[in-house]
Amino acid sequence: MNLPRPILDRAAIFLVLLALSSAILLLAQDAGSGLFQAVPRSSLSAAPLLLIGSAFLITQITSLTARHALLKDVVLAGTFLLWGIVQLIPSGNLSLLLGNVVIALFVLDLAWAVMLKVRTEGRFRVPQRGTRFQRDCNCCKATG
Repeated sequence: MNLPRPILDRAAIFLVLLALSSAILLLAQDAGSGLFQAVPRSSLSAAPLLLIGSAFLITQITSLTARHALLKDVVLAGTFLLWGIVQLIPSGNLSLLLGNVVIALFVLDLAWAVMLKVRTEGRFRVPQRGTRFQRDCNCCKATG
């Protein structure tokens, strides 16, 4: 089944709106609004994570990004989905383990993003001798 991109884009936007709405409902319940008291707390916590993870995954699959960026973004979407699943399972060793996997995946994703940003902006290069950086650097003038 190959859905046209406009349909997938609309589905992603719909999921984003549901995710934002469910996040607001979650905060409203925390504020003691009394809304959705019959809905289990774990479901309210999981909904925004699962919805936004799904929306992000859809947009990444339909985007024309580079393979390494696509892989990074799919890992991020999967991390949100796993975090949502962790909210739904009972507390115990499994939920603790999966929660730690989520933390590790978030750290991996941000580390990956930092490294890509630094590398693509060229800030990871060491200046060569005789460059403007060394000519203007007082520490280099003192040593010759």
